[in-house]
Amino acid sequence: MWEFYAALVSAFVALVGLVAAWRRARESALRKGEVLAWSHEVIRNLQTLVLLCQRRNGSLSQDAERQKLVDIFFETSVLAEQGRLFFKNVIVGSYGHEKPEAYRGYRPDILDQILVAHEIAGAFPGASDEGRRRMLCVAQDAARRFVSLAQKEVGRSRTASVETRKGGIGPSLESLMHAVAQERLSPAA
Repeated sequence: MWEFYAALVSAFVALVGLVAAWRRARESALRKGEVLAWSHEVIRNLQTLVLLCQRRNGSLSQDAERQKLVDIFFETSVLAEQGRLFFKNVIVGSYGHEKPEAYRGYRPDILDQILVAHEIAGAFPGASDEGRRRMLCVAQDAARRFVSLAQKEVGRSRTASVETRKGGIGPSLESLMHAVAQERLSPAA
């Protein structure tokens, strides 16, 4: 009789452990998916900012450029706040102890990159030419740093295919254009 109860208790403990492990795995997968979706939005904003800072040929009107910068200004602020749900501040000593809990300590580096973009979007329209060139460099660095940090958080450790695992050769547009066969340039009959 005692063996029956022991087996029953063991089965119950195993079931509880299994359910707990399943919940942890499910929550981890959901968080990863949410962080990935959030990262996509951040990357879209950071890369748009880089492209706006690079723009030299007048492909956008000044009004269109200004509107995109305003959009980035607001979006990056919202994305940084959303990021606080995933990445908590680092508490060091009593720094920021008077602030609400989510704001105590130092912001994580991944959120700093978003706020750098936020500041650039706000300052870019009134910046000098040299200031704009410097902002371009800072925007590029912030975008690259964010992608690197996000990749560590949600990226796969290896690719699914041998082909996608191979390194690229980094061809330039000029070399690719030069390699186009002449017969491909003829109008189709």
